Amino acid sequence: MSIHIREWKTDDCTALAGIANDPQVAGWLRDAFPSPYTEEDAVFFINLARRTTHDRGWLYAITVNDAVVGGVSLTFGDDVYSRSAELGYWVGRDHWGRGVATEAVRQICTQAFQETDVLRIEAEVFANNPRSIRVLENNCFIREGYFCQRVWKNGRLLDSIFFACFK
Repeated sequence: MSIHIREWKTDDCTALAGIANDPQVAGWLRDAFPSPYTEEDAVFFINLARRTTHDRGWLYAITVNDAVVGGVSLTFGDDVYSRSAELGYWVGRDHWGRGVATEAVRQICTQAFQETDVLRIEAEVFANNPRSIRVLENNCFIREGYFCQRVWKNGRLLDSIFFACFK
């Protein structure tokens, strides 16, 4: 299995809409991730990703054997947070538990530490998402905080865990 991250392409729209239009995927993500996820949502997102300047953030597709299976991003901080970045990632349900997210996170973090002056990468996950927690722990992220009743998602109040890794 060949796992890579790359920039989004305009012809990824149909594949993105197909894998992102899954309530079980959206259930683990912020509400900014549309659900249902339409092809119009995919066009909007890919256009945004292609316009985002590399000094503000990286929005990449995750591919397995050249097929799009998810997304990974880094949003670079500014002002006093200019040496930090926030990590986000998701993978379509058919690829859960296969190490795809773990490898994509490894690749984007390695790239950030090699190509930028970022010293710290942060991520926050819902406390009831053991797979996502494992992705971060497998990439040497450490738990920095546990937040009780921080997230309102799908009519439920959830805890979250804050992680970071360092150059």
